[in-house]
Amino acid sequence: MIAKSSKKLHAYQIVPLLIFGGTFIFIMALSIMIRIKQGEDWLVYAESLDMSAVSVNGQEITLRDMAFYIAYDEMVVEEQAQIYDPEDTTRYWNLKTNDVYIRQLSKQNVMKKAIHDEIFYQLALQEGIELSYEDEQQLLDVQETFMDNIMDDSKLERLGITEEDISQTIRKIGMAQKYQSLYAEISHIEMQDLEIEGEAYEMMLADYTYKINKNVWSRVNYGDVTLVHKNGIFQTE
Repeated sequence: MIAKSSKKLHAYQIVPLLIFGGTFIFIMALSIMIRIKQGEDWLVYAESLDMSAVSVNGQEITLRDMAFYIAYDEMVVEEQAQIYDPEDTTRYWNLKTNDVYIRQLSKQNVMKKAIHDEIFYQLALQEGIELSYEDEQQLLDVQETFMDNIMDDSKLERLGITEEDISQTIRKIGMAQKYQSLYAEISHIEMQDLEIEGEAYEMMLADYTYKINKNVWSRVNYGDVTLVHKNGIFQTE
């Protein structure tokens, strides 16, 4: 009798475990489906230009402001991808370096560059830095080269921006670089030390506040914003 009762108790214990196990599997499957759906829930860039991608010291940087950086860096990676495999450039975009996909690493660098330039641009404004006539002419040359070699009508359409938007971003970068050069000279450090991976810049960055809007930035389908790849470049953050 005792053995029979023990056997029934054991069966009673199994039923809740089976229910719990089934529920757990269902939740896991649902979680995977949600992640897959989110991975495909990309923003239409041209319809999202006024969304904030990041704030730096309270100053919002929108997707419109990020367009130049995205167009430039996508071009750089695509050129490398063409060398790696001209038949299927997505292979290069999906390579890993130090356990990070090249597409993710490039996207991270785009954000770092935008934050970097915004910091130096704010400093330039605080110090009353102005562009000289020669500076303005050089920036016009930069813009002309960019429009001739990187941008075209289809890319402008995909980004949803105008040439004037590009001009404003280039001018802002010019101001940032001018102040960066002056800062390096006054501080007796190399310009390279004030770039995004530079030690001096990393020390400066600690004194500034910035917050990436992940709800927006993670939904930017980087790699397929200005470019068109077969089947797209699936990306998870």
